[in-house]
Amino acid sequence: MQVAIIDDLAVCRQDIKEYLLRYIRENYQGEEPELDEFESGTRFLDAFRPQVYDVIFIDQYMEGMSGMDTAREIRKLDEEAAIIFVTTSSDHAVDSYGVRASGYLIKPFTYEAFGETMRLARLGKIMNARFIALGDDRILLKEILWCDRDGHYVQIHTDMQGVLRYRVAFASLEAVLSAYPQFLPCYRGLIINMDRVRRMEELEFLMDTGERVPFRKRDHKEIKSRFSQYMFRRAREEDLL
Repeated sequence: MQVAIIDDLAVCRQDIKEYLLRYIRENYQGEEPELDEFESGTRFLDAFRPQVYDVIFIDQYMEGMSGMDTAREIRKLDEEAAIIFVTTSSDHAVDSYGVRASGYLIKPFTYEAFGETMRLARLGKIMNARFIALGDDRILLKEILWCDRDGHYVQIHTDMQGVLRYRVAFASLEAVLSAYPQFLPCYRGLIINMDRVRRMEELEFLMDTGERVPFRKRDHKEIKSRFSQYMFRRAREEDLL
């Protein structure tokens, strides 16, 4: 999970970071968020690249560029990232709809309020709408069933485009997909998209397309544990929406 925190006060950035890390520990076990902090909207936009951040926290009232103006610039390039405003007043709450904000936190806020805002942001769906870029292709995460390798090639099995082959190191693909909790490395050379699994059987996954993907017996216990944890977490998140 990629997160940006934009606030001109270091103490406020620290509060958000502590709550966020606690929320990730409690709801996305095994996820290691990557956090970037910025003191102003201008500094953020200087470094900003679209399709990188899953959630962006923005202080509404900052020196220089306001949080709302920062959000408007973000939306010109990135329509998917969850934008959560952090402010001392609800005066601009209506304006937040114009940039499709996912939440509005009024300082000072409790961890309970923070957690509820994060749940309503529906981060799972946002991350699933992302894509990876290989060569000249952009592949939606939700279209990926599983990935394996064939010699010097990686193979990405999709439901819409069939099997896509690229001459890249499998470790490079694994590093890219590791940012998304739905992708489970089963062993060296196989990654499963758990969001596309209908059920896990003794030594194979039954995908929602009806295809079956086998894995090694010696890895069964660890794979089952990680798969069960992810499915439980996903079900709990959906129940809260």
